[in-house]
Amino acid sequence: MRKLRFILAIVLVLAMALAASAHPGKLDKNGGHYDHETGEYHYHKGPNALESLELRRNTVYKAKVERVVDGDTMIVSFLFDDGSKYQKERVRFLGVDTPETVHPNKPVQYYGKEASNFTKSQLEGATVWLQTDVSVKDRYDRMLAYVWLKEPATQELDDEAAIRQYMFNAKLLLGGYAQLMTIQPNSRYANLFVHFQREARQEKKGLWGKEPE
Repeated sequence: MRKLRFILAIVLVLAMALAASAHPGKLDKNGGHYDHETGEYHYHKGPNALESLELRRNTVYKAKVERVVDGDTMIVSFLFDDGSKYQKERVRFLGVDTPETVHPNKPVQYYGKEASNFTKSQLEGATVWLQTDVSVKDRYDRMLAYVWLKEPATQELDDEAAIRQYMFNAKLLLGGYAQLMTIQPNSRYANLFVHFQREARQEKKGLWGKEPE
């Protein structure tokens, strides 16, 4: 009997250790936790998950694109680790400004439809990763984010090759679908974005290809 109790005690300890390694850190009020090894934040569907999410600066969130509003704005649902949806947010892309197509007081601007159609073709229905900067929302209560087409590794967040390939904000600038728009304090990629816009302009890409009629 003592031997059996000893074995059960060892099994219990091992099970607790495995659970701790799988979920480093307790769940916070948002129903998630930081992974101590990677520094990444994870959400877990459960009784501790609230209906509203407290957005954090310099954090990457996984989301599903529900609808593209125009070239630089979309509506997303955040995703739990298991793929189930969390809450919706309207997201404004950081560092870029595409021509207007849906502004209530402005006409459709030159190259606006092309920019909007490009964003829809690339993002609508897609799973994306939203990277915040210093300010997480604007005065219109929209989430502000850099949009990644794949989950960025820590070293890729400041790697130009990865940004060119996987960050959608950069693709808008490089393709001539948007112009640079830096609003402080969100300036993490400002210098790189200046270079991307100059490159598109020199190559006469998109809206730089000709003067509007």
